[in-house]
Amino acid sequence: MDTLYTIATRSEWRMSDLSRRLQVSAGSLTTMINRLIEAGVVERERCQQDRRVVIVKLNAAGEALVQAKRQEFLQNLQLLMADLSEADRAQLAEALGTVVDILNKIV
Repeated sequence: MDTLYTIATRSEWRMSDLSRRLQVSAGSLTTMINRLIEAGVVERERCQQDRRVVIVKLNAAGEALVQAKRQEFLQNLQLLMADLSEADRAQLAEALGTVVDILNKIV
């Protein structure tokens, strides 16, 4: 799912850029993308401007799957947080905001 979530962050990815982002070899990424294509959630095509470049992107089924998984995650998070007090939720939100800020600086 990590590969699928990463692909979902952009409308399309060059295979070379995605390989660097995921820190995997081109061969490993090709295998992963082939599996996602077989699963019917990703499309691969040649770049119109430079036919040497391979582009991958989510198709409608892939977008729907990512959306469903995000919704499932949010529902599970709400269940986990249901027992927290308002003060604890506020403290958690502040801490997570700090984590996001730091991650945005390094990514």
